[in-house]
Amino acid sequence: MKNKDLSISAIKANLYAIPIVMISIVGSLGSFIYIHSWAAFKDGFVSIYLYLPIFLIVFILGTFLHEILHAASFLIFGKLNIKQIKIGIQWKILTPYAHCKVPIKAKVYRVALLMPAIILGFLPLVISWIWGWSWLAIYGTLFIILAGGDLLVLWIIRALDSNDLVKDHPSKCGCIIL
Repeated sequence: MKNKDLSISAIKANLYAIPIVMISIVGSLGSFIYIHSWAAFKDGFVSIYLYLPIFLIVFILGTFLHEILHAASFLIFGKLNIKQIKIGIQWKILTPYAHCKVPIKAKVYRVALLMPAIILGFLPLVISWIWGWSWLAIYGTLFIILAGGDLLVLWIIRALDSNDLVKDHPSKCGCIIL
């Protein structure tokens, strides 16, 4: 399985992530509604609508934070330096990205893939279930959805051994096994 390309285009990743999106919406928001009621959820939805500019700012900042979390995970868990990471935007499809320029172990790659979903998605979602903050459930769900491509890549590389060396693909979602 050496030098096998396990990547897909960002557009395909978004299409293939649709089931992840649907499961995220039904699972996370459905759980919130089950725990706290439809009325509690509706109140949070209305509050987001009333503060739409703030919602949009948080969404945009969160999108960039998502990529910073990928980069930080590469740096910390891969013990890399900043010159080995590239952060940018694919202007053609308006998609920010974090790219690791050097080979890393599959386990580090997996952590880097998961970190934004955990920090920006699942953690806020769990807090929303505990405290009943439906606006936070909506944010958490939204950032789980934004991590759909990462979760898809995690699924694609599921058979790799933790110590396999992978190289992050420079322009697609996924990696190349070395």
